[in-house]
Amino acid sequence: MRPVIGMITAPNPKLLHGRHLINTSYVRAVIAAGGTPLLIPSDGDDGLAAEYLPLLHGLLVPGGEDVTPALYGEDPLRQVTFMNEEKDRMELALIRGAVDRGMPVFGICRGIQLLNVCFGGTLYQDLPAQYPGVLGHAQDMAIRGQLTHRVTLEPDSLLEKLLGGEPLSVNSYHHQAVRTPAPGFTVTARAADGVIEGVEDPERNLYAVQWHPEDLVESHPRFRPLFRHLVERAEQYAGR
Repeated sequence: MRPVIGMITAPNPKLLHGRHLINTSYVRAVIAAGGTPLLIPSDGDDGLAAEYLPLLHGLLVPGGEDVTPALYGEDPLRQVTFMNEEKDRMELALIRGAVDRGMPVFGICRGIQLLNVCFGGTLYQDLPAQYPGVLGHAQDMAIRGQLTHRVTLEPDSLLEKLLGGEPLSVNSYHHQAVRTPAPGFTVTARAADGVIEGVEDPERNLYAVQWHPEDLVESHPRFRPLFRHLVERAEQYAGR
């Protein structure tokens, strides 16, 4: 049996009314890595997370809208205009439940941000407004598979083991980022401007990146191990 990888799907009226949405590239990347995706709806009751967790062997926390600043004790800047707190709270419940069970968790873009908030970290709400000298981190959505800026990986980190030690370039669609890493998190990747691009926490069985490898796995095989690692850890969890 292929391990089951959960990922949230939620209403997004900014994109399409009356639908729960998730990008197809996440689903395809998990399937290609050997996992079975299970799409978990967010409908305002984060207590339902407990109903889904027994069905899962791993959790993928995907990208999306801005993380609600109130969840890390701040009021929103004027640049933060689209949030979904119900989705945030449902996904936070899934993250906490997965970590409590020892389940592997992989975060992407908004996912690295939400994982950081979940365990006590903070975010830059808007990099152009709060981070002097920031590079361009928000490329046009029409070129999702294009590599646009460099990332340096920490030697001997999980990310370096998965992606290799050669120079790395990534795609990038975000204006928020990890500011203060959560206790227990190790920063394992940074952009040339110093913005955090990767974290990991072996004790919590989680790792996360700020870029979008799901849009790169078909044209850039180097990024496929990020998803294969999640599936392999999920297989180990399923076989306990």
